[in-house]
Amino acid sequence: MKTRHTLVAAIAAFALLGSACTTGGAVEQNLDNPGTDLRSEETYDPRAFEGESINILLIEHPFVDTLRPLIPGFEQETGITVNLEVLNEQQGFDKLQADLSAGSGNFDVFMTSPLQNWQYSAAGWVEPLDGYVGNDGITMPGYDFDDFAPGILNSGRWTLEPLTGLGEGPLWGLPINFESYNLTYRPSMFEAAGVEVPTTYEEVLVATELLAGSLSGNNYPVVTRFDKYWDLTYLTFGSMAGAYGVTLLDEDGEVGIASAAAVEATELFIDIIKAGSPDGSSAFTWYESLQGMTSGRFAMALNEADLFAPTYENVSESVIADDVGYAMIPEGPEGRSAGAWIWQMSMSSSSENKGAAWTFLQWLTSPDVLMETHLAGNMNPVRLSAWENEELSALVETWGAEPGQYRKVLAETAKIAEISVPPHPELTRALNRWAEAIQQSYFDGNVKENLESAAADIESILR
Repeated sequence: MKTRHTLVAAIAAFALLGSACTTGGAVEQNLDNPGTDLRSEETYDPRAFEGESINILLIEHPFVDTLRPLIPGFEQETGITVNLEVLNEQQGFDKLQADLSAGSGNFDVFMTSPLQNWQYSAAGWVEPLDGYVGNDGITMPGYDFDDFAPGILNSGRWTLEPLTGLGEGPLWGLPINFESYNLTYRPSMFEAAGVEVPTTYEEVLVATELLAGSLSGNNYPVVTRFDKYWDLTYLTFGSMAGAYGVTLLDEDGEVGIASAAAVEATELFIDIIKAGSPDGSSAFTWYESLQGMTSGRFAMALNEADLFAPTYENVSESVIADDVGYAMIPEGPEGRSAGAWIWQMSMSSSSENKGAAWTFLQWLTSPDVLMETHLAGNMNPVRLSAWENEELSALVETWGAEPGQYRKVLAETAKIAEISVPPHPELTRALNRWAEAIQQSYFDGNVKENLESAAADIESILR
């Protein structure tokens, strides 16, 4: 099927690695190649670590719902007991950092991302995985490491050099899904208001104002995350900023968040929120964005995750399953820009059960198990073979206001999505500070001053 092959090609070319990397000093850390000698002279046996127990920390996410039903099968196959703990994003990352920094090893395996792993790996808290992957004594036949989309897989590599080296060096995590960002909309609400789906951010504001005049009751034009948290400036608003030519570090390596273009983008973003979102929207996380859209209260979700589509399309979880469309992320003066997020699984370097932990990691990220999660709603797939699966392709083909709409938007987004921030152990602090300045501007209107103050602080953080 030509369209399926087109999407596979787009995902395979998913670069992910942006250009906002400048040379920095290396983090001093001696790396061996752990996992290489573990049962290296043995034949693979799924029950090699029978009787052991592992603790896994997961972040509350649609992926977790697709994984839970599969855990008993893993336990039966391997004889390994799995203890799951699931927390929301901020609580989960806080608890994980406390455990890793203390070297407690309470969690053997955990859900993470490149952004978090830049801090964890620089501190020596994460186990590099290359030695495990290449060891046939502990990695199942048919694991097919080369089946991972190269750009997505390599986003888990880093040399430990601040502000450079992304996509190179040791592998710190294995991907389980990826997301980028689109404009999700309600065709019925747009039609009732006589509004066209916007293609630029200026048009988003116009559409928001027109929809505000058409909607009534507890319905609103737009929802998007706007909490004082790094994902605002890394992903959703970060995508909009990129369309205005704004990145955390500019092409000269200077902090670029207080430029004239940054002020313009921030003011427009705030205008959209004030014109189209309810009181309290300044505290919205991605949880509220997803729940708000599925509740039917909003006409569009701006720059939100495309992997929310399985939930939008699920009649048991969403009231908009028969009334949802997908469009490309809006355009700015510098064209379209889309961030990229990759959920990964990693192993604690302090784990005392590394054989059992790896058995779980390679089982979870194997072609068959990942496919089971994708068919249950874990999007978007990170293995190229998954996009060739006829059942998955047929399912995705039905999503949107017309057949193939989601797939077409995803394929086009794959051409522009990238990690546009440089790797650095303190990057979350820098992004949090930027997000704080945007939210402060929402309340006091002093956009330029707030961004300039944040830029000065971020300069100190990153240098």
